[in-house]
Amino acid sequence: MVKVLAYLSLPKHLRGHHDVAQISATSAPPGEVPMGDYLLRHLPADVKEKIALVITDDEEEAQREIVDSEVLFGWLTPDLLRRAKKLRWVQSTNASQENHLFPEFAASDIVLTSTAGIYDDVIADHVYAMILGLTRQLTRFIRNQEKAFWERRRFDVSCLAGKTLGVIGLGGIGGEVARRGPAFKMRVVATRAHPDAPKPDYIDRVWGPDGLGDLLAQSDFAVVCTPETPRTRKMIGREELATMKRTACIFNVGRGAVIDMAALTEALQQGTIAGAGLDCFEIEPLPSDHPLWAMENVIITPHMAGQHTPHTKRVDVFLDNLTQYLEGRPLMNVVDKTIWR
Repeated sequence: MVKVLAYLSLPKHLRGHHDVAQISATSAPPGEVPMGDYLLRHLPADVKEKIALVITDDEEEAQREIVDSEVLFGWLTPDLLRRAKKLRWVQSTNASQENHLFPEFAASDIVLTSTAGIYDDVIADHVYAMILGLTRQLTRFIRNQEKAFWERRRFDVSCLAGKTLGVIGLGGIGGEVARRGPAFKMRVVATRAHPDAPKPDYIDRVWGPDGLGDLLAQSDFAVVCTPETPRTRKMIGREELATMKRTACIFNVGRGAVIDMAALTEALQQGTIAGAGLDCFEIEPLPSDHPLWAMENVIITPHMAGQHTPHTKRVDVFLDNLTQYLEGRPLMNVVDKTIWR
């Protein structure tokens, strides 16, 4: 019998954090089932026979139950790790792991898996909303609408057909962004950590991380989809932005730390690049006096591109992985704890 602890509550220091899914066993967003209820309802009968399951939101109960738990679904904290005697696998409720890992956990032999993949469709939707918003000058027209101003002139709008879409980080989200490019008659290029993997037919060229400069130089729309890792922090700075076309736009739905915000602001002010669509920032919330707020060629959204992803998708990933675990098969979305992905 495998003991499984579903500790579906966030550590106190992360509650209300802008960048972390607000999970709970007993509460849920409007129209959704609480994760604890969903887990119980969808637990396969053959799995139920093999596990002793404890579901809790209570920190003290989690501290007691982690002692002899083999599997944790939720957040592992330093305190829980110190108490854990039999823990072998942690299924995170988040896709990214920069807030989850700490030195003792990273150094341990406990396997960590993520929920990568649950945001792919909805974030790709958001990317194209921002691309079209900038290319069709929707930000300008929304401002005019607020003033009931019918502006008569020839507008500098453009068409996506014939443009080059560059996807930085060809993972789940980046893959979905790239897959939609040909529907808009765009050429697609990309970078990814393992460039030797098979290339999808709809992508013209795939480079490794060292191909970032080539991608930026060729792209009309460069989309940052890579997670934050020790290797990707400030991966795009003044030098990288300078390689882009003056007519190009950059979009960030990955992590704010990937782009040097000061360098990006400068590039937009000086016309080094034409525009930006930003859902995440090096500093969050973005300070109210930051110059980016006033730029008509910038779309700002408050780190919400992944919204409308049902919380229950996290449980689905866990249940699939739990079946794999009990059958001794490889787990999905295993995280390399040294690079956070």
